[in-house]
Amino acid sequence: MAMQTKVGLYPVTGFPGQEVNPGSAIYTAENYISDGTLTAGAFAFTSAVTGTGTAAAFKAAGKTGTALIGFVERTVTGAILSPLNEAEGAYAQGTGASIALRGQFYASASGAVTEGQSVLADPATGAVTYGNAGADNDTGWIVHLPNGLATAAEGDIVIYERV
Repeated sequence: MAMQTKVGLYPVTGFPGQEVNPGSAIYTAENYISDGTLTAGAFAFTSAVTGTGTAAAFKAAGKTGTALIGFVERTVTGAILSPLNEAEGAYAQGTGASIALRGQFYASASGAVTEGQSVLADPATGAVTYGNAGADNDTGWIVHLPNGLATAAEGDIVIYERV
């Protein structure tokens, strides 16, 4: 384990994929399983079905898929052991993941963003950008900024909301 290199003045606002108001989200009725690319704090897409059986029909992908499913929640379980290790934000292949259809979740901004912009997610790459409602790849989720901020930069913690 490496030595700490910086100290923040304030506690962290939240971790990507953490629910803002616990217990207020609405999840998929199906129990999706990861194809190995699902990451907490990112979007999930339907994955190509491989294999047979009922579980194969509910595979979810974080990088390449066909249709948007929802937002992947961070759950501290055997699948993701530590909220402090960003590398452990990925759900291993074959593990279940909680995918939200609605709610408020913390996320790491993928670029410069302003309050109220729509979240756009490309199903071909999983890349998240921001723009106007109704644009191509609009997820239906909007960005809110914590602590009364008007803008945020890449890597800042923001809130994705869908009501």
